Amino acid sequence: MCAILDANVVAEVFGPSGRSEAGVGFFEWINTGKGRLVAGGDLFEELCKIQKFQDWWKTALLAGRARRMDDGEVGDRTKELKRQDLCQSNDEHVVALAQISEARLLYSNDQALQKDFKNTSLIADPPGRVYSTKQNKKFGKTHKSLLRRNVCR
Repeated sequence: MCAILDANVVAEVFGPSGRSEAGVGFFEWINTGKGRLVAGGDLFEELCKIQKFQDWWKTALLAGRARRMDDGEVGDRTKELKRQDLCQSNDEHVVALAQISEARLLYSNDQALQKDFKNTSLIADPPGRVYSTKQNKKFGKTHKSLLRRNVCR
């Protein structure tokens, strides 16, 4: 299963403090190899601002728990999405990453990006799913069920 971690929640997963219970659950899911984190383009640069993410990424990449997408390909697709003006959010780079990587789970608290990710004209077959802690930071049934689904094509 493949997932994308938005920069607005990276501290909940990789932060030195303030990690949410659902963030810890997500981390355990990717860190044990049950899920795989994908990153590339502008999003990868945003995530790398957190040192703990950088440290984890190096090891996870070697262990097959993470996958780096080609920055140029993500950048080109991002430009195309901006040109088409299809996204409600200003996160075309995240939508482009999902389209290229075929990841279908997004961990984000950005409501506009969540709408884009669930928009089947942008992400389909299967449609995108959103893992969020905006309403509930506990690691409950909803979070657990999202991590059990097949979220990659």
